[in-house]
Amino acid sequence: MENSTEMTTNIINTINEIFANLFSSIDNSLYEILDNLVFINSEVLTDKYFYKIFGTTSNNGILLIANSLLIGFILYYSIKLMMSNFTYQRTENPLQFIFKCIIFGICMNSSFFIVEQIINLNFNVCSIIKNLGEDMFRKKYLFYRIDK
Repeated sequence: MENSTEMTTNIINTINEIFANLFSSIDNSLYEILDNLVFINSEVLTDKYFYKIFGTTSNNGILLIANSLLIGFILYYSIKLMMSNFTYQRTENPLQFIFKCIIFGICMNSSFFIVEQIINLNFNVCSIIKNLGEDMFRKKYLFYRIDK
């Protein structure tokens, strides 16, 4: 009877030790990986795949599709405006529509710059918080356990 309880205790202790080692190794590397994921800067935007998908100018990538849709909406509105004279339906004021198209066109074509500035702002705020935590706790990674 005593032999089986010792064996059970040894098995439980071994399993606990294995899990403790496993979780501490995950714990040690996890915070560095999370820091790399959270603290991104505008270098993310210089990836060649991002350039191909998003597009750097208005004649490639998603910007080409967005500009094509904008031209399509302009054509649709102009046809609808011409047809409204025959059907006596109200349409949007042309000056309002042109103003909206100009605003949307500027926002779409400068979206790369806007996204870059938002990422830079986020990186700067996160860096301030990270540096403040490192200075307060005198640790390289803020979330490491104290007993290490």
